[in-house]
Amino acid sequence: MNFLTRRQLLGQAATSFGALLLPGVTARAGSPAPKAKAAIVLFLQGGLSHFESFDPKPDAPAEVRGEFGTIATTIPGVRFSEHIPLLAQRLNRFSIIRSAYHPTPDHVQAIHITLCGCELPGANIDSKNRNVSPAMGSIVAKVRGSHEAGLPGYVTIPHRDQLGRRLHYGDAGSLGPTFAPIDSGMMPTKADAPYAIPVSYRMNPTLTVERLRERVELVERFEPREPTNALLREGVNMLTRGAVAKAFDINAESVELRRRYGDHGMGQEAILARRLTEAGVPFTLVNLALDQIKGQDWDTHEDNFRLMKTELLPPMDRAVSTLLDDLHERGLLDTTLVAILSEFGRTPKINAKSGRDHWPNVFSVMLAGGGIKPGVVLGSSASGGDVPKDRPIHIYDVQATIYHQLGIPLNETYRDGGGRPVPFLPEGKPIAELI
Repeated sequence: MNFLTRRQLLGQAATSFGALLLPGVTARAGSPAPKAKAAIVLFLQGGLSHFESFDPKPDAPAEVRGEFGTIATTIPGVRFSEHIPLLAQRLNRFSIIRSAYHPTPDHVQAIHITLCGCELPGANIDSKNRNVSPAMGSIVAKVRGSHEAGLPGYVTIPHRDQLGRRLHYGDAGSLGPTFAPIDSGMMPTKADAPYAIPVSYRMNPTLTVERLRERVELVERFEPREPTNALLREGVNMLTRGAVAKAFDINAESVELRRRYGDHGMGQEAILARRLTEAGVPFTLVNLALDQIKGQDWDTHEDNFRLMKTELLPPMDRAVSTLLDDLHERGLLDTTLVAILSEFGRTPKINAKSGRDHWPNVFSVMLAGGGIKPGVVLGSSASGGDVPKDRPIHIYDVQATIYHQLGIPLNETYRDGGGRPVPFLPEGKPIAELI
């Protein structure tokens, strides 16, 4: 008989099962009443230029203004870059913060700030490349849990890593593997291409449900006191129910709808995020990029205008606008918060390589759905796009707003690596104008 070894069985049936032990968890006493059931955070790693997207400066000098024109939006007097026309037509469905900021131009520290809601002293790609403070998704998984049995509380698309997989700041940190995300793996780059659901989330076709359960019983018989067995059994239950495989299966979507999202990786990432949200996953982090391995498409130090015009903005515009439409058409936008975040913006002055460099002093953030007031343009940057002009909003306030809408108590604590209690979000408060 071809028995699986215990290691093989654990490998197939228990990978990331900690994240699947969360159904039925609800907001705790004292939590704000949630207006959103789920969040989709679209992370534009590298740093989206606010000048070429949501906050153009058509009256600035050429070395600041850049090469692009502007386009009217659905809000009178508000203009976006000419290369995001679909989002410009939908400003009545989302809001824009034009005065976001934080203190550091360093990718490593800025990514930790954006994903984890706090600084990591000494953060670097070698010795401090893993988060100890849990990422937002892991905190949501801990407090909210999945809405359907057998589903994860937190999913990352395509993976939880950054900077060419040298950083790992999207993980559960000191919360432990129970609240770690499930990774989707690489997404197809064509709308008609199949998506290979990770094998850990599918039943081995050579095994029947009965045989798999018999093997788990055999493991338990020989090691009855091992705590891993409870995790293993729950994982097997998940596999046999097929909830994760079904939620991840974008192959079940029509090619027509997949093409609406875009014939590229960004579109296929976005449609998977919608599918997961619809199934009951409360937090999905999407590294929205064409290069799914490196994931740093938006770091446009060189050739900024060609890249933005021909490669980056059109697929982002289509993927995000279709995501908003699709959620709305399915009656999900009111209960799903969608955010576009970057670790910072880009420099006001164009450099010698026709690019823009890192700029955390002011940048733009998009928030939609989940009880967020639509059609609000909050704050502004100065005429040179270099600092906030009015209503400066720290990125921690953006995170506090996301937590608030999801019913996450900001002052509740977790234990850090040294066992000390730390608030879920040490700084920041919800943005009153948007909730």
